[in-house]
Amino acid sequence: MENLNQPNTTLADTIHIERGIIPENLCDFIMKDTATREWKPHTWYNSQSDSYGSEDTYELDVQPTTPELQQLLTPIIIQAGAAYNQKYAYPSERTSQMMNKFTAVRFNRYSPGQIMRYHIDHIHSIFDGKEKGIPVLSFILNFNDDYEGAKLFFWDDYVADLGKGDIVMWPSNFLYPHGVTEATKGTRYSAVCWAW
Repeated sequence: MENLNQPNTTLADTIHIERGIIPENLCDFIMKDTATREWKPHTWYNSQSDSYGSEDTYELDVQPTTPELQQLLTPIIIQAGAAYNQKYAYPSERTSQMMNKFTAVRFNRYSPGQIMRYHIDHIHSIFDGKEKGIPVLSFILNFNDDYEGAKLFFWDDYVADLGKGDIVMWPSNFLYPHGVTEATKGTRYSAVCWAW
């Protein structure tokens, strides 16, 4: 197997998409199920004030998972993480995982006019004093493709085109600033989680 940890490996090379890993019927079920529960505006953590707040405009909507949906998605997330590990870990470390745990998923909804602002994944909420570790991998699970806009982008010009049932993963650190462009038609449904 090719070792991608080489001097000529680019940051974009370490963004990986597992295509169609979430079954289509599960994607449909999740979109239908989340429609029955309340969505709230996304909030951002401010480390200076140790508080959460939402932007006044363009903010996407979010919703926590349920135990049932988490149980359905957990084996798929583990499978996607194992594929990432197999592709990117150093050859001597491919038998062990670069991550051991991951957060519960959070569902994201992008209706027309909503975005995810440009940011980096410094996820403070993972660690509550009991859990300890270093966030190593960000996941986005994409549940549909019948929308326009709402594109995941990195830096200024790299777009990760996602289809229905895809999971994209990348290292959770300052080298991977990213955002989601404005949704222009239809509604995009996705979820996020982070591994350590």
